[in-house]
Amino acid sequence: GVRIKTAVGRGGYVRDIYVRRMTMKTMKWAFWMTGDYGSHADNNYDPNAIPVIQNINYRDMVAENVTMAAKLEGISNAPFTGICISNVTIGLAKKAKKLPWNCTDIAGISSGVTPVPCGLLPDQGTENIGSCTFPEYKLPIEDVEVRTCTYRRKRPAI
Repeated sequence: GVRIKTAVGRGGYVRDIYVRRMTMKTMKWAFWMTGDYGSHADNNYDPNAIPVIQNINYRDMVAENVTMAAKLEGISNAPFTGICISNVTIGLAKKAKKLPWNCTDIAGISSGVTPVPCGLLPDQGTENIGSCTFPEYKLPIEDVEVRTCTYRRKRPAI
């Protein structure tokens, strides 16, 4: 699925991420964000460098055969904020986890999401699907049309 990972000591930021019109199939989590990744390039990192994760938007997405809808784990005293998930349908696998959403230290909203997200992403109702900030402009890739074709090769008679 969609994965954002960081840890205390990395600093920097991840912000203004927009993902839309995506179909995902067969995965452990549709969405995974963690502030406790625990990996550093070396031992000289600054333990006071706190990464900032904000304004992460997912819209108009479908996922199938998912074990767990989301694992969203921010950083204690520095939560991930501005998370917005709207018009998203996650089809859980037959052996899915009983708790489809695991959320700690995050803040945001949701609208039109199935299964219903955790309490830290309160539902704004389907009439507010467009309430999250999302760019109005289109990227050139959005106008690309995918065409499929087939080719059959005749096999020589034996």
